[in-house]
Parts: sequence; structure tokens; C-alpha cells
Amino acid sequence: MSDIWTEALEEAYASVPSGVIAWDTLELRHPMLDRTYRFVLDEGEKIGETEADEYGTTQDIYGRVLRLEDDAPENAGELADFIATAFEVRLPASEADRPPEMSIVLDNVPGDLMKAMGPAAASGEAVDLTYREYLSDDPDTVHYRLTGLSLRKVGVTTLRIEGKITFMGLHSRSFPGAFYNASDNPSAGRA
Repeated sequence: MSDIWTEALEEAYASVPSGVIAWDTLELRHPMLDRTYRFVLDEGEKIGETEADEYGTTQDIYGRVLRLEDDAPENAGELADFIATAFEVRLPASEADRPPEMSIVLDNVPGDLMKAMGPAAASGEAVDLTYREYLSDDPDTVHYRLTGLSLRKVGVTTLRIEGKITFMGLHSRSFPGAFYNASDNPSAGRA
């Protein structure tokens, strides 16, 4: 038996032009993090190098350089580095009696983020998260975006972060994001 998520996903896969790859990205923000962390689910290409250690050794950094949307929470409209990282986002179940909640797993996370996420997870404050999707033929345009996400119930282990993503204020938002009044919608004023 098929569900609405499966049908929508099948339609999306069927409508993608040949040779175009979708790049899923995550952006993590938290007051205890020293910077904003951005990841792309892709092998990427070389976008930089780490600073030399005491032996003069450096490592290549792989990822994608992608343009953020004009109303991004940070660095709006600018090019930003997204580090190539393996992650999995599990779509929310559609249950009438529960708010939607997604699961996320990030693997092979950089060491500096692992050090920062431990205290951030213990602080009890949610990590703000933005999900974006880019297409390989247009890296300057965000083709799909989910904002207002909070990463909660975060578990940090060696090289792995797991958590639950909740949609903050989803039930209090107007649908479809518009306000109706009698002057713009005459039928709304009739009782």
C-alpha cells in the first residue's frame, strides 16, 4: 500500500531532468557553537585545506560552495561552504494525534563540531536547523527549503550526531501563510 510521502517522492524523482543531481544540505546554528555549520550530502569537490599542524601537514576539505537565499538567517545572499558529510533525514510520520517530527543522523562529523555539540546538547537549548535542496545545474538557487526547524533530543557519540527535528510553531501558523480580511476577501466579511 502506497502513502502520500512515497507517491510524492516517486513523482519528484520522475520529474528531475536527466543528469541533474539534487544536493541536500543542513545548516546548524546554536549559541554555544563558535560558528554556523553547513553540510552537503555529496562527495563534493575540493573547496579548501585545513591549517597546517605542528608537522606542516594539511588535509583537503571537500564539499560544495553554494549561494544562500536572500532571507537566510546568516550570510544572506552570500556564497557559503558546505562540507561533504554523510547524513540521513527520515521524513515525519503523518499521525493525527502527534506533531510532525523528523529524525536526523550525521556521520563522520568534523571533530570541532563534535566537541561543541556535546555541551550544546547538554545545555537543553534546541539547535536551530535549516534544510535546503540545490540542483547541480543551478548551485546559486535554493530550490527547496525548510526553516523553523529545531534539533532536539540530541545524542552525540564518536563521529556521529543523532537527533529529532521538530517544526516549531507549526500548529500556530496560518495556512497557506496568508491572512484573510474583508477588504481583500469580500466573502470573508459575510456572516
